[in-house]
Amino acid sequence: MLNTGFQNESWKNFLPEVYNWLGKIEFTTGQNPVPGAHHVVAVSANDDASDNWDIDAPNLSADFKSKLVAAGKALGWKASAGCMHVVVDGHAVLMVVPVKTRTSDKQRARALGIDAAKALKDMRCETIAICAPRNFNVLDIFEGVTYSLYTASGFKGKKKDTKNSEAKYNDAKYNDAKHNDANGGKLPGKIAFIGATPNANDIETTRHLCRSIAFTRMLQDAPANWLDPVRFGDIAKDVAKESGIKCSVRTKEELVAMGMGSFVSVSNGSDIEPRLITLEIDGTDNSRCVALIGKGLTFDSGGISIKPSGGMEEMKYDMSGGAAVLGSAMFLGFKKPPTKVVCIIGATENMPSGKATKPGDIVVAMNGKTIEIQNTDAEGRLVLADLLHYASTTFQPELMIDIATLTGAVLMALGTAGAGLMTNDQDAADFVLGASKAAGEPMWQLPMWPELEKETKGEYADLNNIAKPNVKAGTIMGAMFLKHFVGDRKWVHLDIAGTGWNTKATGFPASGGSAYGLRTMVESCLRLNR
Repeated sequence: MLNTGFQNESWKNFLPEVYNWLGKIEFTTGQNPVPGAHHVVAVSANDDASDNWDIDAPNLSADFKSKLVAAGKALGWKASAGCMHVVVDGHAVLMVVPVKTRTSDKQRARALGIDAAKALKDMRCETIAICAPRNFNVLDIFEGVTYSLYTASGFKGKKKDTKNSEAKYNDAKYNDAKHNDANGGKLPGKIAFIGATPNANDIETTRHLCRSIAFTRMLQDAPANWLDPVRFGDIAKDVAKESGIKCSVRTKEELVAMGMGSFVSVSNGSDIEPRLITLEIDGTDNSRCVALIGKGLTFDSGGISIKPSGGMEEMKYDMSGGAAVLGSAMFLGFKKPPTKVVCIIGATENMPSGKATKPGDIVVAMNGKTIEIQNTDAEGRLVLADLLHYASTTFQPELMIDIATLTGAVLMALGTAGAGLMTNDQDAADFVLGASKAAGEPMWQLPMWPELEKETKGEYADLNNIAKPNVKAGTIMGAMFLKHFVGDRKWVHLDIAGTGWNTKATGFPASGGSAYGLRTMVESCLRLNR
């Protein structure tokens, strides 16, 4: 491995400050404004008259709300102008107008939290008090706050306290106040919920979900010369050890012995070996199983079918599906699922070299099917093909969900506001779509047109890894290819190429990694018995 100055540091040194902060933040509840706190209050405004607005906080007194309205109007503030800071009766208040896009309340609540945290960024608030609106859950607003407090600053050269790097990342001792000095006191010490009383279990669940999301985003944002397939496997082993999860990480030699010729072919051009990561999480009923399967391309140059140079630096994010699966495993290590959950990640690089797989090469997948690789940049499906067969035959799951930044075509179909979903079973699709709605992650089902299945068939091999140029429907064709490797298992394929990073979906960060899909996967696992 090339030593560029940070390879020898523990990966825990690169965790975002918000991750460590989430481990120690204190929560309180109440019905009245909190002395010394900065209060976040939602504003309701008519769509057709943004200067006609009111305060959406049912538990605040009518007198206090009327004073807020008076203060805002005295300053000539209109809801269309964005957030507004005022002081009423000695209490600092940030008035925030929720976005009006027609998305779920969960998404709009997160967006409110994101906007609030941005407005409070330089305030150095010791306590943020979130006043409950009528239709939004305060924990969803808090999740948005944590989204906004996340910063990808781990690689900016500022050395962290080395004694912290070896501490357990979820150890209470690691998360005490003295270890928050690096943020200079910019992150609040307490979060108060006004007019809402979420129970302790829901608060802890949200805390761990937000930590898993921050961890996932860190992996997505990390450079490929640090997060390579080998380190991906090492981090997975550490996560498993800390969470009490069974984990195995297989080498290239083992993958060859297993017959994963499709997966291995993607790694041939790289000097760094691939890794097959498998994490097994015990459930209440281990006789049943769900499999989560992620594409983990730590860098995708396109291989011999090389990508254009413009924007290629973003291809470090091509492991977003694998990151979401590992983040899901971290969360499910805390929140025990009703069934066994197996998380499988195929980590590799796709690079051009004299050893790289060439267009026209034919490889043999684990299920015995031969594949002519007509485009080496259609590599994600080659990785997932062997992973799907491995999951199906080894663990016999009742549901398989794979997640990948698989096709640029999904951007043409759905933009960056939602992910594509395809399936071989409508009941499975309905189940995952229900979970995505509950999680506030928009997804749209694309049809698996039977007329297109023949377009995956090859002339010189059983299958081609890409359809002919005149076929189009690139996102559906990617799923059609994968369908050959799922056997008789119920299977749902999630294409997050438009939402894994730089997403425009309401309630998600506008740049960098988004951890998109993590919530849907864990929600699917947790609601399987409902």
